[in-house]
Amino acid sequence: MKIRIKTAHGYLSFQPDGRLEYRERAGLWENIDVEGLELEPVHPPPGDPASGPAPAMSAAYVAAIKAELERQGVNLLGPCGAFAITKRVAWGLRARGAGLLSKAGGNNCDGYATDIVAFPDRAFDILSDGGNLNGPTWNETGVDDLAARWRPAVQP
Repeated sequence: MKIRIKTAHGYLSFQPDGRLEYRERAGLWENIDVEGLELEPVHPPPGDPASGPAPAMSAAYVAAIKAELERQGVNLLGPCGAFAITKRVAWGLRARGAGLLSKAGGNNCDGYATDIVAFPDRAFDILSDGGNLNGPTWNETGVDDLAARWRPAVQP
């Protein structure tokens, strides 16, 4: 098995003299041969966003995320309240390619659309009356320039 180690700083590179360096891109020599790798299952602590409902592309999943945030006392009013739901839904579905939609103007929070979960090839409106009622939905919606505006999910 060959493994490359990518970090926030670049690829971890093991040098022949024992030093570690970070490189912007991994070269062909930046592989590590691994023998006998065992991975322990990860069990998130209670209250961790990863321990929430099972991710699904559905209004029921959106409703479960909303209910979990309400139980935690998170303020869901306004654009950033709606986005609290949206970013958790996108984070939960990130393994399926879910991300967020950049939106510089209008109704946005931190530069993202407040109620859209985006995939590289399609987008879904997941809240009706976002920022107020925050009604859970899962409706495919058209987005101009989706490829340019898609952003990876951000950890809540």
